[in-house]
Amino acid sequence: MSGARIRAVVVKDWIELARNRQVLLPIVLLPIVFALWLPAVLIAATRRPEAMERIGFITTYLEGLPAPIAADPTRALVEYFMAPLFLMIPVVVATILATAAFVGEKERDTLEGLLFTPVTDRELVAAKIAVSWVPAVLVTWLSTAVYAVVVSLMATPWRHGWAFPNATWLALTVVIAPLVSFFAIGCIVLISHRASTLQGAQAVSGLLVLPVIVLIVSQAAGALAFDRRVVVVIGVLAALGDVLVYHLAVRRFDRDRVVTRL
Repeated sequence: MSGARIRAVVVKDWIELARNRQVLLPIVLLPIVFALWLPAVLIAATRRPEAMERIGFITTYLEGLPAPIAADPTRALVEYFMAPLFLMIPVVVATILATAAFVGEKERDTLEGLLFTPVTDRELVAAKIAVSWVPAVLVTWLSTAVYAVVVSLMATPWRHGWAFPNATWLALTVVIAPLVSFFAIGCIVLISHRASTLQGAQAVSGLLVLPVIVLIVSQAAGALAFDRRVVVVIGVLAALGDVLVYHLAVRRFDRDRVVTRL
């Protein structure tokens, strides 16, 4: 019975989100930029020395990598440089959907009716997380598939003795992306208790991308390479964070307090 109630909430929210162009536009643009346009530009640049010189951060990044990795600029950019950039997709998509699904309902005055249904607090939190988590993961997986096609067509890794996606990218897509998107959504659920407007929630939730930006900047500066060790560390931290934020979200959710703030 609880599963049916959760599914009902999820389907209702998906229908409302599908009608919101402000929500759908960035979700469509993100894969186009990170899975199609950017990798195509970077791979093409590695084939032209003059382009490499104009894009200064690529040279700086390659100089900071171990020699065996830096020896193949195309592979270095495809396997290492793009990895933290792809984490932007599940985090941003999850953040957009979660703020629209929870805080957006306050603005549309549709949350109060939901709070008076037989759905329990735990079911409601689980449903709101599922509304954002499932699309965020699916968009990430689709983006990875598109990215793999771009890499195969433009970089032709099989001709140079390497394969893509490799084990690190599979772990990033199948394990890390779902974990970090769940963490982002859990944080939005916690923020939503105090946020009264969608814009206010989005402004605060923008802080969730800061760790990803730090990884991107560190990569561009050559301070680290996004290898298996980094993936394991991020995975462990994200898993622990998921357990914590879900526990806090369920524990702190009080429908009576939410109703009084509507």
